[in-house]
Order: sequence, then structure tokens, then C-alpha cells
Amino acid sequence: MPKRYRLNRPDLAQAVSDALDECKDVKAHERLLAARLAASGQFTAAQIAEQIGVSRRQFFHWVSALKSGGVDGLLEREHGGGRKARVQGRALEQLQAGLQDGRWKRAKEIQQWLQQQHQTKLSLKGVYYWLGKLGGVLKVPRKAHTQKNAGQSRRVSTDALRTAQELDRSWWKSRADMGSR
Repeated sequence: MPKRYRLNRPDLAQAVSDALDECKDVKAHERLLAARLAASGQFTAAQIAEQIGVSRRQFFHWVSALKSGGVDGLLEREHGGGRKARVQGRALEQLQAGLQDGRWKRAKEIQQWLQQQHQTKLSLKGVYYWLGKLGGVLKVPRKAHTQKNAGQSRRVSTDALRTAQELDRSWWKSRADMGSR
């Protein structure tokens, strides 16, 4: 039978309990709850990890952080949170206002404006990212094929509509014939 995990540090158990009462962050709550379960000594490490939804290894990382740095060490996260956005602050506000006003027609124009006004070099892919994030829509429709025959496409649409109407009529007619039997 697996051995129950015991923290064996009453000072840390009390600090964890106090911090858990005041905790508002979900990630911090998970870590503190794991430490509290470990302090209780009623569960195995595998049971605690499964209950919290982390691996055993992660649980033991948290326990070692708790033992070495206390509650602050347990709650400290080691990642930097990603890089900062290139478009932020005043540039972001002006971009959003310009999109609402319909100032630009193409993404290339936004790219040039950002370069000239805010010295922010952004790829077209980056511009499209910000367009999607801010809910912007460009005003120029997609290009049509240069050799497209407008009359031909109109005729195809008309033929398709006529065929659909004939199918609809034949379906109703067949339904009426079935009902009269």
C-alpha cells in the first residue's frame, strides 16, 4: 500500500492555511490546496496530485518550493509571462479609433501608418492579428479574377435558381400525388 505523504512542518501548515483563506488567484489556490492536503497527512502524493489535476512530479516541485521558500516560494512563478505587445498604449488607442472611423482601406496602409507615426515595424501578418483582435474590417473587397466574365457568372446563377425552383415544384407535385392515393 502506498505511503501517505506528510509535510511534517507545522509552521508551514499554519502559514498555508492562513494564505489559503485570503487567496483569490486560481493558480495560487491550487498550489496552496495541494500544500494543505500534504500537511494533513491523510493522502498519498499520487492522490493529492490527481485531486489537484497535476502530475506527481509537479506536486513534489511545489513541496520543495514550499520547504525552501515558504508560502512566498510556493506562490512564486518562474515564467516571464511572454513578450510585450508591439502595439500598445497611445498607438493602440489611435489604431482602434482609426479602425472605427474607417481611416484605412488596406492592411498595408495600417502597416505604413504604424511605421511612420509610431516607429513600430509590424509584418502584414501582425497587422491582420491586430485587425482580428480589435474587430477591424477592411473596406476593399477581395480581388476578382481578371478574366472573369460577369455575364457568364450571372447566367450560371440564374440557371441554378431555375433548376432549384423546378426541383422544388417537382417535389411538391410528387408529395401531392402521394397524398391523393
